[in-house]
Amino acid sequence: MNYDMNFNLVNGVFYSPNDMTSMEISADIFIDKTSVEVFIDDGAYSYSFEKKNMNSDQGFYFWGNNITIKNLEVYTLKSIWNK
Repeated sequence: MNYDMNFNLVNGVFYSPNDMTSMEISADIFIDKTSVEVFIDDGAYSYSFEKKNMNSDQGFYFWGNNITIKNLEVYTLKSIWNK
């Protein structure tokens, strides 16, 4: 996810939060074997993309100037496929 606070862009698309004075967004991120789905501010903006099979152990990372993660919760989702 790429969030540009200077121009209010999420992945290059203009996004305006409900509180125009806020410099914060919330993101619900679902990651599985084949895709990543992101829901910004309870679904006000959403997108998904294919997760490429990368030969890296870098994992999920954030970059930018002075990023603070206020809350991070990780859950394991139950598979819909029979095992």
